[in-house]
Amino acid sequence: MKKNFFLIVLLVCTGAQAQDFKNNLATAKTSYQAGKLQDTHFALQQIMQDLDITIGKEVLKLLPTSIDTMQSITREEQVNGSSNFAGVTIRKMYGMGAKKAELNITINSPLLTTLNAYITSPLMGSFGGDPNSRILKVGGYKGKLSREQGVTEADTRYKLEIPLSNALLSFELNNTTESEILKWANSIPMDKIATIIQ
Repeated sequence: MKKNFFLIVLLVCTGAQAQDFKNNLATAKTSYQAGKLQDTHFALQQIMQDLDITIGKEVLKLLPTSIDTMQSITREEQVNGSSNFAGVTIRKMYGMGAKKAELNITINSPLLTTLNAYITSPLMGSFGGDPNSRILKVGGYKGKLSREQGVTEADTRYKLEIPLSNALLSFELNNTTESEILKWANSIPMDKIATIIQ
């Protein structure tokens, strides 16, 4: 069973990433056999991060290439792993000029626990009575919508945060309305993303 799992992972990882995976796997095995548990743990963390980056690249392919009239900025697309293993972030930017959107998905986000507590607890959700944030559902997932009022309407920014399995989806948009950000958020294939990252 374990051999099959590692074989599947090796097939998914390609090129230099597959080589890194093989090296880290070999390091983990030899370190474990030598009783160097801390080195084994570090090598296994590297393997898990490589897997998260591979998953992140697959998620990036699912994200829309445009949101309404805003085209994605391909050169801004990123899948980054954190050096302290806090998670892998998938980033996609849309639009140019006055209207821009930013979509981030962080696998194993340290903010997930706090956001889940906020969303699921009516008591926590009502703390502070912030009129600029509320809990809602988008695509069958509960999330938090926050509004940051600017000096002008173009400065007004909305941020939508939605927990998806073990990841946090964050969608920010300026110069917009609540109905517009919710319409665009519904164009993101959240079910497919949640299936891949779990």
